Amino acid sequence: MENLIKPSLFGITNSNRDFSDPYYWGKNQFNSSFPVALACYMRSCSIPLVYVTYRDELRTSIGELEVSELFGSNRPNSELYFAFESRFDPFLNHVHDELPPIDLVVCDGIREHKIRPLEIKLTTLPDNTTESLGEDKYGSELVIRSATTRYMALSMVCSLQKHLPQVREIFEPVMAKVRNWDSKPEMLQLAPRVLESLQIFLNEFKFLQTPLMMQPIWKTIGKTPVLTDNCLDIFVWSDFALTHLFLDSALNSLSDQDISNKLGVVLRISRFIYQSSLTKLVYQAPIFGGMLHDCENGKGTAFSAADLARYMTCERLRCPSISKNEIKKIVLGGGHKFLTRKLDFDEVIFFSNELFEPA
Repeated sequence: MENLIKPSLFGITNSNRDFSDPYYWGKNQFNSSFPVALACYMRSCSIPLVYVTYRDELRTSIGELEVSELFGSNRPNSELYFAFESRFDPFLNHVHDELPPIDLVVCDGIREHKIRPLEIKLTTLPDNTTESLGEDKYGSELVIRSATTRYMALSMVCSLQKHLPQVREIFEPVMAKVRNWDSKPEMLQLAPRVLESLQIFLNEFKFLQTPLMMQPIWKTIGKTPVLTDNCLDIFVWSDFALTHLFLDSALNSLSDQDISNKLGVVLRISRFIYQSSLTKLVYQAPIFGGMLHDCENGKGTAFSAADLARYMTCERLRCPSISKNEIKKIVLGGGHKFLTRKLDFDEVIFFSNELFEPA
């Protein structure tokens, strides 16, 4: 009977990926498609996601987020359109130049009605630095690509349109004095005050934060490719929480008298927010393509499990909410047979055929 059912993923009825084509089961596609199906499945089971939000300068908060809130719509899964590797066109209202694609754009009913841009980072638990520790100390590495930092800034700016005069008041005393954004000495001198302004900004407007990045986790037994009984869950980061993550690291690097990759990201985001408060449209290229200093702008920024521990540690990191026996309810129609033998989550499923055997 299985051969009569097309390979598919739970809940993804309408999308720009055809899962009957083996191409869309490649690692690069599966690592973003499967998390969306997992979210759809958790929605059908009324299981909320773990939501990391900004609280204050000392901490973030861990709460719950309904999948409908993540998607930005109460429509059932079957009425949503999932546009993978697409551009979130509403953000074009804030920039002069082209936008890079984001991992997922959720559309309400039809593809033209774009309602939520989301980055997706499927991560392994434990990573190399925590695999030898006790299970309660397991953590994941997180690599945030440079395109994501643009969407962090754009997501916040989009929510701020009624508050731009107040935003300008926060940043202008420092940033109006900048003569050369590409001058490392000038940026180093101003960095403490720029970071202080960004901190004030986060505190002032945290009520506007929105979901931006899905971080699904898959958990194995130590460094083996064997899934734990409860192995899957989804953490969601708000745009403000992600900015706080970078800001914390940037503050810790100020004494180095150098511009770290994370400090560079914070300076770019702050400049973009400030310039958005001055003009309706901003040129991204001088900001996200420039201001390089000593950091490598084209590469992703890595956060270790140790960096993330205080942001993510909770019971659902120790015991994820979805069991391995539920994977066969998410990967449908024999789709697991299309998976490739890569050293990643798709490989684990590829070599776990017993998960798909009838009970």
